[in-house]
Amino acid sequence: MTSEREQIQEQSTPPMLAFIDADITSGKDEIAREQLLNNLRRYQSDGVSPLWVNWMRQRADLRFACLVRDVREFNRFMLDVVRNVEGVRETRTMMSFGGRADIDTLLELEMEVSPNSKTVATSVLIDVEPGLDRRCFQALIDLPNHPDVRRVWLLNTYHSDDADLMLMLIGKDVAAVTGYVMSWVRTTKGVIDTEMHTMLDWRWLASPDDIVELVEHFFVDNYRGQFR
Repeated sequence: MTSEREQIQEQSTPPMLAFIDADITSGKDEIAREQLLNNLRRYQSDGVSPLWVNWMRQRADLRFACLVRDVREFNRFMLDVVRNVEGVRETRTMMSFGGRADIDTLLELEMEVSPNSKTVATSVLIDVEPGLDRRCFQALIDLPNHPDVRRVWLLNTYHSDDADLMLMLIGKDVAAVTGYVMSWVRTTKGVIDTEMHTMLDWRWLASPDDIVELVEHFFVDNYRGQFR
């Protein structure tokens, strides 16, 4: 029987976004990629929903996103579905509890980014000077539109060792995205440093219901701050 305290915890704990980087052992690339992708495609659960998988251009490793509703199940998921794959050498996880997004661009990701497309998707990890967190977040939200670069989302990841914010960009090419980061993001007050990860071959795993839930929990409350 569920106690009153457990019921309160369940009601007050929102889902999280988890981004998992899987480092692949050299020579095991194809085996690990196919097995992990198959595991994620077959995984069906109310506690953890895989959303998509990317190849990381610079490292030839994998990054995938999950909507996590049950942290205990996520622990089992990481052990049995991810870290049990042959060729997976190491994993790193970054969690986000909220942020703001361009919903239309988010829904277009699957069609926008493909092996045959020139469009580039880049995840920018941003270190922020402590004490300027809110000002920096809002300043990045308020950056003007760019003709060749669109912002997908800006997520809070303050508790992570890797970065304080995660900004996802879609650009017409690498030069456009790099120029945008150098000229606009890195000059924003409060930004200490940035690291860019270019993503390839978007493999969509999310159901329509998963995306609706993602939008409702992460972005509806911040609708007024949605990218212009």
